[in-house]
Amino acid sequence: HSNQHKFTFSPYPFEQQVTMLQQLALATIIFQAVIISRTAGHGNIIVPKPEGNAEHPYYIGGPAGTIDKPEIIGSASYGDYYQAVDDWFTKNNVASLKEFITTYGTDISECGNTEKKGTAQPVPSDGYAQHDTLGNSHPGPCEIWCDDTRVFHDTNCVATFSGQSPAKIPIDVSTCKSSSEFVFYWLALHAQPWQVYINCVALDGTSAASTGSSSNSTSASTTTATTTAPTTTTTPELDEASEGGEASAEEETTEAPVTTSAPETEAPAAEASAPSTSASKCIRRRT
Repeated sequence: HSNQHKFTFSPYPFEQQVTMLQQLALATIIFQAVIISRTAGHGNIIVPKPEGNAEHPYYIGGPAGTIDKPEIIGSASYGDYYQAVDDWFTKNNVASLKEFITTYGTDISECGNTEKKGTAQPVPSDGYAQHDTLGNSHPGPCEIWCDDTRVFHDTNCVATFSGQSPAKIPIDVSTCKSSSEFVFYWLALHAQPWQVYINCVALDGTSAASTGSSSNSTSASTTTATTTAPTTTTTPELDEASEGGEASAEEETTEAPVTTSAPETEAPAAEASAPSTSASKCIRRRT
């Protein structure tokens, strides 16, 4: 009969059909999440490695906030947005992108989606920080700071690193090795309001801890050898030497007259090494 229904039976058991549907649904969700992430964000620093904050434990490529100042670019064409922004910075004595963001931005997260005090990471020894999508994204300036020193700046980073994946950004390794924090700033000028991207990475500061000198130190010399205690001079800022240490130094002078030519020697290098490191760290934090 023409009105007779025809049923099509699946060759798969019911349980297997359910599993297949669940897998399909999961794949759809993951696909949508990736699309949303790529739409809402434009990547992030990957070396040194940032850590997501409590609200963003998995994806940290989203913006930290926005700045709405269309008057800066005026009637400039899309390709000239970055130049209009740079000219405005110069005209208004804005020294850095960081200053612009902190001065004109409102409700912008200090570290974006990243943790300010995450697990400390080493400074890349090859002298390059890396960003996963910077060379294939939008026009705009970006810069990197290690503590209070700017170690990289460019007015249009997408052009500078065009085609690089990841983008390899040169930094001052020595400055960053004596710092405790690495911060990346980027202003994406593709649409109003402009999106601000900030990534923070805690640095391990191993160089600052292992070296006994600083460019701002006023000491006459640096203690570097532990096997020549009699001829090692201590930093004038160190005042933690014990009375026992002073007595030991005097006794050493009596037995080895050659040490009288270095009257500043107050303690063996083994005792001076600890405060030397501490002094270096204090100096570093003031820089």
